[in-house]
Amino acid sequence: MYKPIIIFLLSFIIGCILFFSCHRSIDIKTFDSGKPGINILLLAGTHGNEPAGSHTLLRLQNLLLKGVYKIKSGKVTIVHNINPCGYYFDNRYYSVLGNKLDINRMYKKKFVINNKIEKLVPDHNLILDFHEGWGYIGKNEGSIGSSITTLNIPFRHEYNILKLLNKNIRHVEKKWYKNDIKIEVSNSLRELAMKNKKKYMLIETTGQNNVQPLHVRMKQNNIILNYILKVYGVI
Repeated sequence: MYKPIIIFLLSFIIGCILFFSCHRSIDIKTFDSGKPGINILLLAGTHGNEPAGSHTLLRLQNLLLKGVYKIKSGKVTIVHNINPCGYYFDNRYYSVLGNKLDINRMYKKKFVINNKIEKLVPDHNLILDFHEGWGYIGKNEGSIGSSITTLNIPFRHEYNILKLLNKNIRHVEKKWYKNDIKIEVSNSLRELAMKNKKKYMLIETTGQNNVQPLHVRMKQNNIILNYILKVYGVI
């Protein structure tokens, strides 16, 4: 008789604890060369069911901490997992109880996680925002998986990145494309970048529900990441 009530109360208490504490575990690391150059902000894990970006940035962070990579100019700030609780529960949203809070719809709404990112944006010239789609932009209507969406990025860099990504992809429907659909999502990081006149790239691998293996998606992320860091003389 009392079992359902006890389970509900325990779930509610745990949910409340996580809701008010998850943001405390967000890891922000800055690697500063002390020399003039571009400042790059790398973000992943906004949606907990899109893990490839988090794994990619955590790997880069560890390589920098170990001195395998060194920052030659400017600085790099890494936030490898914006939504830790979403990641642990394999859930898109910040909260699995009550309102489903989408962190990428909460900028400029005074939400605690977004406040931390908003403070970083003004001090950076370029933002790379890693996400994952459920399908392929070249195959599945409504999905922007396997695409880049850009703001103020030179065309030659877009072209070179897509060429590198598609070099070994045989199936046309799985190739990467630039997303030119002009739909602005209110209170998103892209909108914030646009208002602050920043260079911005939304990177969407095809990866939700492991539609592609994790190592494939990480490799694709690394192609983009390494190109950007090298072309701007950061590593």
